[in-house]
Amino acid sequence: MVLEYMGPETGQMLSQTFDTFREDEAHRQRLFRGMSRIMLSLARIPQAQIGSFQFNDNGIVTLANRPLTCSTMILENDGATRTLQRNDTFSCTDAFVSDTLTFHDHRFLSQPNAVNDEDDCRGQMTVKTLLRVLSHVHIKRELRNGPFVLQLTDFHASNILVDEQWNVTGLIDLEWLCALPSEMLAVPYWLTGCSVDGIEDEKLDQFDQVRREFMRVFEEEELATKAKARHNITLSEVMQDMWQSKGVWFWYCLASVNAMYVLLEMHLYPPKTLSVEAERVLSRFWCMDSEDIVRKKLADKHAYDEELRKLFRE
Repeated sequence: MVLEYMGPETGQMLSQTFDTFREDEAHRQRLFRGMSRIMLSLARIPQAQIGSFQFNDNGIVTLANRPLTCSTMILENDGATRTLQRNDTFSCTDAFVSDTLTFHDHRFLSQPNAVNDEDDCRGQMTVKTLLRVLSHVHIKRELRNGPFVLQLTDFHASNILVDEQWNVTGLIDLEWLCALPSEMLAVPYWLTGCSVDGIEDEKLDQFDQVRREFMRVFEEEELATKAKARHNITLSEVMQDMWQSKGVWFWYCLASVNAMYVLLEMHLYPPKTLSVEAERVLSRFWCMDSEDIVRKKLADKHAYDEELRKLFRE
């Protein structure tokens, strides 16, 4: 294990002053430049596999571990069944997406309080069915076999250290670094102070304005460092394509802990297009024994509620 101590002289967490200065253009520009340089520096060296680094006993570092994202660890700590084993890496985006969706399927099955009622259960099963249907739309065919790029999967305001002018001075929680498809690289959703499942209507317009500002800085930095990149992918073009095609929301569905149920309806198909009856039909395509699953999840919820009541009585 390699540890580095960062004292107060290094800087302070961005989150401590984020609400104070996030409307200030000069502070934002310095922050965006520092963040862009970090993202581009990590992505500079292409990776042949989707996965995480492994520190071996002989001192050699290899990309031989499963893609261990922050959200994956949160869900597994909450009891989700591990579906990706320690040495599972991927040389194809399609397989990675399929196994990631399977992980979310197993999380749903193992969580005792995953559903509120029958309609909610069928609605969640429908979302998972539709994400598999949509996956081929948002995987770029020319990039499906790589190269893949290193990305931070816990890149938020409390993990970025800045000085008083918002120059980036440090970064913490690097253990969630993964080699992932280029399509997953995106402008951080939290830059307008909003959660990923709250970006809609006026807040979507606000985020798009900040996103455009970030992309201008990112494109400048990418152009300035293009000679150092060991791949021929123009990452800003991929990011822009994902935004225009709404693919960015598909990838957020995969990367999020539980936002997929909101994001799909909010961004990936017109709202209110699926009636309860339509969800009843589509949910049957999620698995062969869908009716048994509905009964099981309702029984799980009933047992969970009874156990909760018992604990409160005690």
